[in-house]
Amino acid sequence: MKTPNYQKIYEDLIKFKGLEDHMTVPKLERSIDIIKFNKLISKQTVNEIVTQQGRSYDEDSILELLHYQIKYEMSNTQLALEFKLSRNTVARWKKIYNIK
Repeated sequence: MKTPNYQKIYEDLIKFKGLEDHMTVPKLERSIDIIKFNKLISKQTVNEIVTQQGRSYDEDSILELLHYQIKYEMSNTQLALEFKLSRNTVARWKKIYNIK
């Protein structure tokens, strides 16, 4: 199955929002890059409900998120809130990668 061309999707989104003069799309190779760029261009409210359906993470992104959690001494709940994940997802990742 082919992966979507996120580069093209975000270029079209920036044109649609009229931001092409203000920002360019960086190289989006990993899912964490896509999440960070999406956070940058979208203005999400605190009460917005985000579904996790259809999201997937590559191994490098998962490990980067878990190291971020360790570096900033965050709980599973805090990491889940920060990146709009499920606490169970974070716990499952930690169990898979044997991170305490």
